Amino acid sequence: MTRMPRLPVVVLMLLAGAACESPAPPEARVQRGAESPAPSNVTPTVVSPEYRTRQRTIETTGKVQFNEESLARVHAPATGRVLEVFARPGDVVEPGARLFVIDSADLGAAKADYAKAVADVERSAAAARLSRELFDVQAVAQKELRETENDARKAVAERERAASRLRTLGVSPEQFADIAARADAATTIVVKASRGGVVVERNVAPGQVVAYGQSDTPVNLFVVADLGTMWVVADVYEPDVPRLRRDEPMVATLRCCPGERYEGRVSYISDTVDKETRTVKVRSTVVNRGRALKAEMFVNVVIATGTTRALTIPQSAVHREGSETYVLVAKGKDQLERRRVVLGDDLGDAVEVTAGLGVDDRVVGTGSILLKATTR
Repeated sequence: MTRMPRLPVVVLMLLAGAACESPAPPEARVQRGAESPAPSNVTPTVVSPEYRTRQRTIETTGKVQFNEESLARVHAPATGRVLEVFARPGDVVEPGARLFVIDSADLGAAKADYAKAVADVERSAAAARLSRELFDVQAVAQKELRETENDARKAVAERERAASRLRTLGVSPEQFADIAARADAATTIVVKASRGGVVVERNVAPGQVVAYGQSDTPVNLFVVADLGTMWVVADVYEPDVPRLRRDEPMVATLRCCPGERYEGRVSYISDTVDKETRTVKVRSTVVNRGRALKAEMFVNVVIATGTTRALTIPQSAVHREGSETYVLVAKGKDQLERRRVVLGDDLGDAVEVTAGLGVDDRVVGTGSILLKATTR
């Protein structure tokens, strides 16, 4: 009977342990393979940080306002009662279009003053001519001549003052002759639009009594705006104010439609800081396409503040683990160093590096994710 050779006890124990061990599932085998070091035949792309010229910007918020340079506020030219109103909110009016009519006793008094002033001019002029004739024949003293001529000049000045008041009340110079002859004593004033645009506000109705000169801030009876352009007024915080320059590009986008861009240039930088928000008002004028912009709308604003040079690396070179951001720096042949960096703005396929790298460093770009495990 042939006897089998006896194996050492240690070998038998190892074989028994291997037999009892269950085979690892495929997922575990894949996971262990992923954690193994990268194959030695992987050749990563090594690049050097490079400087790029980029646009510096300030991102903030703002509001849309009517263009004050294309806005007409209509006030009461005199105290009186409104007889008729011709325009409504939303109406498009042309320059000179009738807005409303008021009946004012002030107009009657102004016409009477003008007629009296014209009569005084005629009387004082005749008196001055008579005094000149009498002085020529030495019938009156020179003092009396000077007094009559001075009265004539005063009368002319009073006539001009009365005429100016009539023009303020909307009376045309063509009507002055009839007023002087007392043929025109009407007390109604037709208030017209001084410029064309859209009626965006109306605070008057028939029968309403309106006052003139009762307050330093009179009530706007009508507001007519040209909606072809609008103002975008942005709020810029104090630390960013030194970066602002006039005529730099300024782009506004609606929060409801971020794809719609309204481009303009900085036309005004306030010299006052708001004591509540600690911001400075910055304004630009933009074209209101399709009248999509409405007054008091909130918008997102981006203001260009010039260009600067930024040290950049490819996005593929950046790794993040928790709160740590790092890159793999090639130190020599087959030697990599994990180095923490501080990133700045995102530049599309690249990212700005503000600290941690220099232009002479060499970092692993494409394929660096395959070599992360070798630097742990």
